[in-house]
Amino acid sequence: MNPESANGDSDASGPNPSEHMTHALSGFIAARVELASIEAKEAASFTGKKVAHGLILAISAFFLWSLVLAGATGIVAPLADQWLHGKADWLPGWSAVVLALAIIHGIIVLICFLKLKKQPATPLFELSRKEIENDKLWLTKNK
Repeated sequence: MNPESANGDSDASGPNPSEHMTHALSGFIAARVELASIEAKEAASFTGKKVAHGLILAISAFFLWSLVLAGATGIVAPLADQWLHGKADWLPGWSAVVLALAIIHGIIVLICFLKLKKQPATPLFELSRKEIENDKLWLTKNK
């Protein structure tokens, strides 16, 4: 029989169980933090794309509205009608160009709107949610 084990000194036999638990817990927390960091970067990238498309949408919508107003003004402008008399009585030439630009900007607005409406391929923080659910199951199982 070992006299040290009889006295209750277990330092020579191996690490203290509380040190082992502390080390395991710190590893667990470090893994969770790293996972959250990776998913936060993915979320930031997704949000950055949404912001960029939102800005393009806002700028294009502004130009769409401006060009439609300019085109509508040009259609009713009597001076343009006099200038193009006999060539295109129903539509002044410069307003036709403005309306074409409005249509181009409208297409840009539609494309950006559809990109903003699109959902990400995988839900954000999917891995963290799964790990939290696994932790809940493990805790309920081991109570």
